[in-house]
Amino acid sequence: MKVGIIGFARSGKTTVFNSLTGAHAEVGAFGNREANLAVLKVPDERVDHLAAVYKPKKVAYADFQFVDVPPDEASGEEKALSSAALTALRQVEALVHVVRAFDNENVMHPLGGVDPVRDCRALEAEMQLEDLIIIERRLERLEKEHRKDREYEVLGRCKAHIEKDEPLRLLELNPQEEKVVSGFCFLSRKPLMLLGNYGDERIGQDDPSGLRAYAEQTDQTLIELCGAMEMEVCQLPEDERTAFREELGLGEESRTRFIKTAYAMLGLVSFLTTGETEVHAWTAPKGTRAQDAAGIIHSDLARGFIRAEVVHFDDFAAAGSMAKAKEAGHVRLEGKDYIVQDGDIILVRFNV
Repeated sequence: MKVGIIGFARSGKTTVFNSLTGAHAEVGAFGNREANLAVLKVPDERVDHLAAVYKPKKVAYADFQFVDVPPDEASGEEKALSSAALTALRQVEALVHVVRAFDNENVMHPLGGVDPVRDCRALEAEMQLEDLIIIERRLERLEKEHRKDREYEVLGRCKAHIEKDEPLRLLELNPQEEKVVSGFCFLSRKPLMLLGNYGDERIGQDDPSGLRAYAEQTDQTLIELCGAMEMEVCQLPEDERTAFREELGLGEESRTRFIKTAYAMLGLVSFLTTGETEVHAWTAPKGTRAQDAAGIIHSDLARGFIRAEVVHFDDFAAAGSMAKAKEAGHVRLEGKDYIVQDGDIILVRFNV
């Protein structure tokens, strides 16, 4: 899962990036910097348990790949997305908007003052405008080619939707229509999480910024944290972090909260593969068929799919071994249309 971190200059994007990933990217770096890249491994006690049982040569956790894109300074920092950022963000599967909700007179906001709701609306409008430009160019070309086909009709609906000041993620499309628009990688079509970046004085306090109310009114997912404090804690030795968090009243670790929130928002599940060579956690959307899950592991497994041998982790753990799970009748054979469940341990039978 590749996630793009976006937001206006001086919102604390890179600070949040460091707090989530444990990276040490330079904070406050401006100019024509490259995007920061890092990977967040998803902690999973099921993987740990299976690794202890199988003692494999390799253990692989599911992960989130983060892209922290620079703001658009060429426009006087009044925009959040530069042309380079737009190119990078087309390739991500979800977006996290870091919204500034902290006051600091030494760190000026590019739009003139701290207003989280204004920033949410402004960045949403920016993404919609970029999508609209792409749609209008494509429609113009289709008209020149006298092609008023399904693509023309679907893009026309997208255009009308954006002109009503609505992001494309709220436009209902059937699977065939979704296939038509998927190649355009529209920004406002991507799942979006709001991440409120608060000052440490707001830890455990009410939210006067209006961001929480805005998220509820627009039915958007919101996670709240103090980016600066979280980054400091993240850079402490691991054995000191829990006590420090408890002392400051920070609650659950930011990366753990983010993972839980992201999995729920994106509708993701984790399934597992095991063996003496490797124990591996894989991420898939809810509703994924067994054959498609096999394709996540390797395209050959999907192409030559025969059956999937499936046991849920809870049944495996209760039995103690795969052999005992089979004796208890917990291991079953499933066809290509079986819907993979979170915690399934899968062995794909295939022939290529």
